Amino acid sequence: MAHTPPNHAGKWGDLEPTLSQPTLDTLSAMGFTQMTPVQAGAIPLFMKNKDVVVEAVTGSGKTLAFVIPIIEKLVHREHPLQGHEIGAIVVTPTRELAQQIHSVFTLFLCDHPNAANLTHALFIGGTSPLSTDALRFRTSDPKILVGTPGRLEELLKTKGLINTRELEVLVLDEADRLLDMGFAGQLAGIIAQLPKQRRTGLFSATMTDALGELVRAGLRNPVRIVVKVEDLERREERRTPASLTIGYVICEPDQKLAQAVRILLREQQQLDVKGARKFIVYFATCACVDYFYKILSKLPQLKPFSVHSLHGQMEIKRRTATYTTFTSLPPTTPALLLCTDVASRGLDIPDVDFVLQMDPPQDPKVFTHRCGRTARAGRAGCAVVLLNKGREETYVDFLKLRKIPLRPFSYLLSDLTAHAPPPTAPEEEAALPPEEDLGNDTLLDSVRRVVLMDRDHHERGVKAFVSYVRAYSKHEASYIFRVRDLELGRVARGFGLLKLPKMPELKDYKYEYEAKDVNFDTYKYADKVREKQRMKKLAEEKAKRVKALDGAPPTSAKQKKATHGAWSEKTEAKERKEERRAKKERKREFLRNEKRKAEGKGGGEDEGDRDEEDEWTELQREERLAKKVRTRRMGKEEFEREIEEGSGDDGSDF
Repeated sequence: MAHTPPNHAGKWGDLEPTLSQPTLDTLSAMGFTQMTPVQAGAIPLFMKNKDVVVEAVTGSGKTLAFVIPIIEKLVHREHPLQGHEIGAIVVTPTRELAQQIHSVFTLFLCDHPNAANLTHALFIGGTSPLSTDALRFRTSDPKILVGTPGRLEELLKTKGLINTRELEVLVLDEADRLLDMGFAGQLAGIIAQLPKQRRTGLFSATMTDALGELVRAGLRNPVRIVVKVEDLERREERRTPASLTIGYVICEPDQKLAQAVRILLREQQQLDVKGARKFIVYFATCACVDYFYKILSKLPQLKPFSVHSLHGQMEIKRRTATYTTFTSLPPTTPALLLCTDVASRGLDIPDVDFVLQMDPPQDPKVFTHRCGRTARAGRAGCAVVLLNKGREETYVDFLKLRKIPLRPFSYLLSDLTAHAPPPTAPEEEAALPPEEDLGNDTLLDSVRRVVLMDRDHHERGVKAFVSYVRAYSKHEASYIFRVRDLELGRVARGFGLLKLPKMPELKDYKYEYEAKDVNFDTYKYADKVREKQRMKKLAEEKAKRVKALDGAPPTSAKQKKATHGAWSEKTEAKERKEERRAKKERKREFLRNEKRKAEGKGGGEDEGDRDEEDEWTELQREERLAKKVRTRRMGKEEFEREIEEGSGDDGSDF
């Protein structure tokens, strides 16, 4: 069953069934006078006990589309919820999104006179042990649970803790992402603990085929709500908000960092009269975020900006603190949030008007979510992606087929002016970079100077470069993003590396790269403790080399095995055999010459044959002795003595 929301959403007071006055007052205080189409379509159905599957572009107001119905349904219950009974559960894929939804519930419930007993709580894994969360549930007795799948499933399965018989609503926010992140098992576990007579809502900006299984398992005759956006000029459907402008810049791999810095500075200058804006910059990997956070924080060009970093491998406390700090910054403070796709879904960070993607995401579906961190709730916004010159330009046509239109942005020069293409260049090539950019070289030199300040920067840079190349090789649009078409030398230069690391991708690969002449023995860590440890290790290695040169016996077990093991003994025995064989060959040659001088050969056994037989017998004997040494039945000294005594000569050549 499909339902088309109204094209022109009306006022909140026009909804049927009507909302309570405290809810309307909160909406007015938040500045929301008009409903968005997704809210006008989903809220009435949800309140009339319909299951819904909502697909709407990012930033269209999906959070309020389920927060308001949950509050209204629970406030107007005929029988209030009793101890340890819950009325609603909201499941989200990330901790940050769960925190955001929890804060929205707080806004609506804090001053609601009829919701004194309607408490809510946030439960996310990694911040506290299960026992602590279980104790918190018993103490606060929340009626609305918001959290991530793993912790919610653990709480629901804790015997005698939560009573779900009166549960009214289950909401899966960013439902497709929940499945992409491997939470299918946890979702099934949660649904198994809940009553079948409930209302269920699935909300997302993109729907995948995998959601069909979830819909069939957890929803009963759902209504599907699809909110489409149309380009009024071209009359084409698009999957991004109409107020969002998405552009792309074509450049070389070693020009990306300079372009990013110039875009940030230009946008900041243009907004001086209105106040500073917040920027989100997306990177391919966690290692890239860590490395460029260190670099950009020290670049003099970005000194006015407050720089922050966020990714999934951070400690939970630091990750939470970073998110809270960035969202609470006043709009007059220019700020950068460097992050991975962990911050690409559902987050509504105030005052973010610009999103910059250093590279397209591995999963093309994430592109829309990244861009959607700006232009939210009808506000204007801009997003730019940096594409490598050459094959990656095809990505623009790829996104166009997915109903995501991109427009070309000009390459920025060091003075922040747009690079003008030749007059004869076609219009679609307006974004191509110039053949030479001296300002870019200057910036990369300054990056290398920052790297030289601390050995840790170099190590982080190498790790970031390796992780970037490997992430690039795993791109889902592999026919566009191919490592063999990527100029790895230029990529390394853009990272400011002092030298290239050893990795399989560089083997048999032709690239141009000029390593920095650095004495790594004197290249120091800024951290004095780490530097002290490095110098200690360096001194130990130097002492080992000196001992080896002085002929001192090696101390390590590995070295002892290499010089005194069975392999060494066998080699020495072989050398002695070769020496004796040469002596005997000279002796046989002498005897032959003597025989030629004699009157005749005689009728007995040939002397040469006897010598060869003696040699063969001697070699067999030596092999038996060597075997005794290998099996430790004979010592080395005894072996050498037996060899000398049985050699059959006195040590002379004749």
